[in-house]
Amino acid sequence: MDKKIERETKFKELVTSTWIQFPKLGLYCEKELSYHKIFCKIQTVLSFRKLAEYLDIQIFLSGPHTKYYLELNSNYEFGHYNPEFPIKLREYLLPAKTNETLYTLTLPIYEGLIRNTAREFFIVYQKLDSNPKFFRKEADRYLLLVEENRLDPYYLDRFILFLYPAFTDNEDPEESSRFVYKKGDETIDAQVVKELVGFWIRRKADGTDTDFILGLVDLLKLYDPGFYQNRIAPSSH
Repeated sequence: MDKKIERETKFKELVTSTWIQFPKLGLYCEKELSYHKIFCKIQTVLSFRKLAEYLDIQIFLSGPHTKYYLELNSNYEFGHYNPEFPIKLREYLLPAKTNETLYTLTLPIYEGLIRNTAREFFIVYQKLDSNPKFFRKEADRYLLLVEENRLDPYYLDRFILFLYPAFTDNEDPEESSRFVYKKGDETIDAQVVKELVGFWIRRKADGTDTDFILGLVDLLKLYDPGFYQNRIAPSSH
């Protein structure tokens, strides 16, 4: 029991110091795209093997990742997260929730380095989730292609224009999927959109999408409440 408390205390301290030091971490990571930049910075202080030790769980249940290395370029497999992983992350990742001084210190860090990515994740998820049937169908198709080793390396390119109002998955307007569209969403970089659609489809496929989005909502409500409220407000048209 003492070991568990000690481990949790150390992890909480590490999370807090990572937030504070975040701008100075892994400056070479700046060349990375979107969330890979954030992930790259975090990896400079915490390997995912170490993270698994701190959380006392296996992070991935299956996929191409080894205990020591994260394989991000596999065409035929993807990491299936342990459903406990996003739940555990929610417990630890926002120390500023209960610490006003830390909140004041980390708000500009969030605004400068994390906000755009957090918003992009939410915007893409929101559009996918506005058509649950399409979202489920895409996740099932992706899973099948992966299982049968038939996933084309360029498969996700079809989502480059996903945030455009006219995006459809079928030529027939009667058959095509309907989505909720918000003006201006299509200005997000198309490569980023494609990557994020891929992320959320994989999370829907491994069943962790709900807990990941709950964690993201926690982050937005804390650091970006105006954006969050605006996104969930009913559309006026």
